[in-house]
Amino acid sequence: MNLAYDEILDFVTSAPTLPQIVAFEHSPGTLERVAYLITVEAAGEITPEEKDELREFQKAAYFIDQLKIRAGRRLNS
Repeated sequence: MNLAYDEILDFVTSAPTLPQIVAFEHSPGTLERVAYLITVEAAGEITPEEKDELREFQKAAYFIDQLKIRAGRRLNS
């Protein structure tokens, strides 16, 4: 499974509060991995597996962004 998804699943199943959802950030290890994937993609040296991993991170990032937006709206209402 994708490291980003694992982090999100662990976070969501910890029953976070709305403020904790808004404040969620991926771990430095995940961010380092994504930076590496972006670098090798830009250099044209990304493998198909790495490309899939990067695509999955992008989906996970979109999902957590949507959670954060909705949590922020609930906090502000």
